[in-house]
Amino acid sequence: MKIIILLLVLVICLSYAVSASPVTVATGPFNVSFDINTTKKLINQPQFSYTRKGSKGASVLFYGLEIIDSNTPDDAAKAQIGIYEYGTPISDSLEYNAGQAAKLLHILDRTVTIDYRTIDGNPGYVVKAVDENGRIEYSSGYRIGKQIEVTITGALPEIKSLLDTIHIEKTSTPTM
Repeated sequence: MKIIILLLVLVICLSYAVSASPVTVATGPFNVSFDINTTKKLINQPQFSYTRKGSKGASVLFYGLEIIDSNTPDDAAKAQIGIYEYGTPISDSLEYNAGQAAKLLHILDRTVTIDYRTIDGNPGYVVKAVDENGRIEYSSGYRIGKQIEVTITGALPEIKSLLDTIHIEKTSTPTM
């Protein structure tokens, strides 16, 4: 009996030791960290970055990150994180952004819900859509300060854990 209990404790400790640990990925001048608590083989890859200037001199810098489940065909299970850094302060319009995301997902899917919640210590929104096959997709966003906007979209099953643990911090120099 003692051996069985010892083996059970060992199995529990071993499974805890091989579970996922927090991940930090650099994209441009930002470190993106999260803990999605999975042992799946996920690919975390920075996407391209670009700068866009408006007609009145306003600019926006984009930095992206994709998290892909390498075992799912056609990259069907992935999450995309977009970081937009504006040259001037942007308006605080979470309700508008959530409404637009909900409209888009409603066209594609049947059931859509909007939840306003804290993401990375900031006010944010999460739009959840379920299609006729039961596939769940998310579109969410929040702001860091007055000039950085973050969007997180996708159908990765672990995206809820991503939203619960994401933290984005700007470094002093771009690392991409």
